[in-house]
Amino acid sequence: MDSILSLDPKSLVFAFFFFSFSGWVGETIMESLVRKRFVSKGFFKGPWVPVHGVGGFAVYAAGFPLKARPILLFITSTLLCTAVEYLAALLLEKVFNKKCWDYDTYPFTWWCHYKKRIALTTSLFFGLVALVLVYFYWDLAMDIARFIGPQALFIIDLVLVTVFLVDAFFTIRKYIKNKIAGIENPIDGLL
Repeated sequence: MDSILSLDPKSLVFAFFFFSFSGWVGETIMESLVRKRFVSKGFFKGPWVPVHGVGGFAVYAAGFPLKARPILLFITSTLLCTAVEYLAALLLEKVFNKKCWDYDTYPFTWWCHYKKRIALTTSLFFGLVALVLVYFYWDLAMDIARFIGPQALFIIDLVLVTVFLVDAFFTIRKYIKNKIAGIENPIDGLL
């Protein structure tokens, strides 16, 4: 098992996209099931939700030292993920006038949300996912990175970063234009 500080930049970039893509897949499946139609989740056009990349790093960094204490790991990760989710929601709303989720619209969160940005049921789910990440998923990402090899990993990272930056540029530009024009950016999945 690797600590974050011992990893080379190529593995870190790969892990960020691995968790961002995994988050997009999970959220897209969940949202599509709830809405009974395909919904590509996330702020960006590409198949990534960067808050899951950031959350993956945060959970692993905080959770690695707690690996021998799963209950404390669960509680810490639940609180950490909830804070990351709330801050991400607040940032997207304030800067881009964009809501990527509204917990008042889900059958399993309408009764336990705070300002539609975080929900008790979702936070508990994040705590469970964090256990999977610390005990299994981080190692899987690192095993895949090692299997790919340093040269191919560099090329993959370069392509991912380039495509992500292009996506970010056009997406952010669109949302800023909409905000300046007074156009509300719709909540993902509620179109």
